[in-house]
Amino acid sequence: MPVSRGRKPKKKNKKKSKSPVASEPISFPYWFDEAIENIIDGIDGTLACETARGLEQATCELLGAELKRVLDEENDGLDFDLFFAALVGEVSVLARTEPSEALWRFLHGLLAISAPGVVPVLRSSITRVNAASTGLSEWPRSLANIEATGDVWEMRDVYGTRLAVIAAYGYPGVYLFDVDMSGLCEPAGGGVYDNVEQAAEAWRKKHGDAEPRMVTDTERLTGLVGCGFLVNGDESRTVLDDWYRFQRRREDLEAALKKRKTPLPPYRTFFDDADPAEMARPFAVWHIERYGDEPDPVVVEDFAEEWMGGLVPDTRFLASPDRIRYYQDVIGDWRDHLHRPVAQALMPKWVRWLGERAGLPSALVEGMVAKATK
Repeated sequence: MPVSRGRKPKKKNKKKSKSPVASEPISFPYWFDEAIENIIDGIDGTLACETARGLEQATCELLGAELKRVLDEENDGLDFDLFFAALVGEVSVLARTEPSEALWRFLHGLLAISAPGVVPVLRSSITRVNAASTGLSEWPRSLANIEATGDVWEMRDVYGTRLAVIAAYGYPGVYLFDVDMSGLCEPAGGGVYDNVEQAAEAWRKKHGDAEPRMVTDTERLTGLVGCGFLVNGDESRTVLDDWYRFQRRREDLEAALKKRKTPLPPYRTFFDDADPAEMARPFAVWHIERYGDEPDPVVVEDFAEEWMGGLVPDTRFLASPDRIRYYQDVIGDWRDHLHRPVAQALMPKWVRWLGERAGLPSALVEGMVAKATK
């Protein structure tokens, strides 16, 4: 089916530079220099932090501000993993030449959110600053060995397509993963809170009433595992502030659950295991009962195949305003496809069927139908 699900690859403007973690020259996108310079210029801001959690958050926001600027300026070569490694490389040079309290703090902030590949460089830099300085703050050290406990809770919104995962960690607090499962699973931000209830309340303020429940079946976390980190170009500042920390905390949680012998489910794309007949047949039955005629079976099967592809399996029979928006864009991309107008006209009935099937309040169902009709 001629459908465009993603953005076209962006052109990469690169220059030759030297990798911070390898001896061979590699290509860095041109925007790295300015972004790294801006971040280093902002390191002194960590001197205002009074707690490890505040330092971690300040580090996230310092990086997130630059990632957002880079996106807004429509730069090419948006490899954020490589950028983090390049930043660590530059900071490691400062550890040798300009050790300071601010750098000491910033290094610990980076260590708290870094991927495993650059941890050795950060630890070496921290050791170097420690050896060359006196009177350094002790409290940043608590960010050096963050681990998940393995205790985890989850919540879903009333529609079932927004997921909150709350995980406990060995430093004071829990981490909230906010996951959008409307289409392909995407990170929607995160944050550190004192306890489960505080994290749950923060999420409820955005997504409505829900109660956290302890996770005993890790399949409930499939949406979290499915989160990809390919840059679309329209990520919000909230997402970008937690771009690195979200991934690091997920790795921490994965390690803890593996130790408990209750591992996270494997990553899957969910495009190859969907049988459109599973949705097409019951929809056709409902349509006949509701409207007295059978919908075009070819269009319904095409629609069901498109709808099911990429969705977390236990959410395929769910609809939500965000999911409707996602599929309006997807089906709108059926360029020159014979069935596009019919499929677009089918959307309100499809949404009504799913809303009623899920037992949603009539006001929510009607709201979704109205949205799908636009």
